[in-house]
Amino acid sequence: MLSRLIWPMMVGAVTLAAPVIAKDGPPPKRAAILQQVVDCRAITDDVKRLACFDREVAALDTAEKGKQVVVVDREQVQAARRTLFGLPLPNLHLFGGNDDHDADAVTQIEGKIVAASPAADGWRIQLDDSSVWVQTDGKPIFRTPKAGLAVVVKHGALGSYFLSVDGAPGVKVRRVL
Repeated sequence: MLSRLIWPMMVGAVTLAAPVIAKDGPPPKRAAILQQVVDCRAITDDVKRLACFDREVAALDTAEKGKQVVVVDREQVQAARRTLFGLPLPNLHLFGGNDDHDADAVTQIEGKIVAASPAADGWRIQLDDSSVWVQTDGKPIFRTPKAGLAVVVKHGALGSYFLSVDGAPGVKVRRVL
């Protein structure tokens, strides 16, 4: 009898865990067009290697201009991560690895309040980066949110976020815009 109950629970647990396991899989391989440029380095004949580089770099340049390939530097990646901070997006490995667990992951943002208004469970706060956060825990904010006050939003456990106004203790929030 007990085995009849445990088996379906185990199957259910594995089924629920599958998306999590897949999410943390290896990042996608290097784009083929970039790999072709890198592969030119292995050619030992100088003339053939230069011809390979000229051909493949031209193809890469054409692909980039045609928006088939996007090349970004670390600063642009960090700016994108700050912009996306708090949005419930899947981990697509767009930023060169496991986006949630790398050294360059954004764990908090800082800004100024542009607008604040009462909401169902506390406050709705718009920051100067255009993000909008809504309080979800119903706790009082020790410093009334007003335009111009400094705000820190930190990533908490299990996908939660905490917003602190002007250094006061934080309240639980979620990003809506």
